[in-house]
Amino acid sequence: MKKLVQIILHKFYNADNQIDSALNANYVVSLVNYSKENKNLDILKQFEYPQRFGFPVIVILDADGRRLHTQNSVHLEQGRGYSKKKFLEFLNNWSPKALNPENYKK
Repeated sequence: MKKLVQIILHKFYNADNQIDSALNANYVVSLVNYSKENKNLDILKQFEYPQRFGFPVIVILDADGRRLHTQNSVHLEQGRGYSKKKFLEFLNNWSPKALNPENYKK
């Protein structure tokens, strides 16, 4: 079941041009596997244990690889899939432009 859910998320953001463009313009996407055979515990520790939210989970890092945010993907769901509106809002809220303090000065 976990693998199916991860495949659904991956297909979701690759199938939509607007989401794919937002990802490619602002993020470097890296899929990290978690399975009985390969738990990737060192990486999960480095990202401050995102598995506590369940899988799939989205971790936002800064340019230096420091964790900024961990997102439980359930909050981006709609019905049996994902909400395009929620996903785009999430991506926009964590984009480099949104995180740039210069954009909030008067």
